[in-house]
Parts: sequence; C-alpha cells; structure tokens
Amino acid sequence: MKMKPVLTVALFSILVIGCDIFGGADVKNIKDLDDNMIDIRMYHENLGDAIVKSKRDEALWLYEGMDSVLMVVAMKFDEHRKLNRPFRDSYENDLLPEIETLGKSLEKSDWPAAKTAYTALTRKCNGCHRDRDVDKVVQNWLERGK
Repeated sequence: MKMKPVLTVALFSILVIGCDIFGGADVKNIKDLDDNMIDIRMYHENLGDAIVKSKRDEALWLYEGMDSVLMVVAMKFDEHRKLNRPFRDSYENDLLPEIETLGKSLEKSDWPAAKTAYTALTRKCNGCHRDRDVDKVVQNWLERGK
C-alpha cells in the first residue's frame, strides 16, 4: 500500500521534468525571408477579411499569428540580401506602432479604429517594399470589394 503513493509521486516527477526539458527547446525557423513573408501575407489577408466581417476572435487570433511571425523575422534577419538594415529596425520603428494600435482596437471590437490601423499597417508594409525595391504589393483587404 505504501508503494502506490511513492510510485505516483515518482511518475509525476518524471513527467514534470520531462515536460520541462522538452518545453524549453528552441523553436527553429529554417525559412528564408521570402517564406516568412508569405506566411505574413496569409495572416494579413485573412485578418483583413476577419475585420471586414467583424469577427473579433478570429481577427485576434490572426493578429497574434501575424505579429508572432513578424517578431521571428525581426529576431532572425539582421542581414539579408534584400535588407539594407536589420528587419528589427523596420519592425520596431515602422510597424510596431500600427500593430499595437491594431491589437488594442481589436480587443475593444472598435472596428473603425481597427480598419484605420490595418490600412496604416498595409501602407507601412508597402513603404518598406518600395524602399527595398521589392516587387510585391501588400493588398489592403478592406478595399477588396470596392
């Protein structure tokens, strides 16, 4: 009888230690800048659609996904053939203010403010592309039906 509690505690301890070992593993991103930008594009387009339809939970999920990929790119790409400065600079100085405004607007379900922030973010993305001679235009999905 006394063996059962000891085995239970031992098994639980092994599980906790095992989860901590695997939980602390670094997430690897082996994608190139272009591949990450394709991911961001998918989030951005679907986010615009969720904003148009006033789908708060979906919009917040897509917003978080888009920003998480942007953060990965900001951490990973200090240098790249298409960048004349680290992406982190563009993220922190150009994109982050619009991203933060967008997140706050979505949290409050303030759709007019979310649309304004989404449009401003889209403009900033396109400005970055122009500055780096990237032949890609980020579409404002709020204007799709116009």
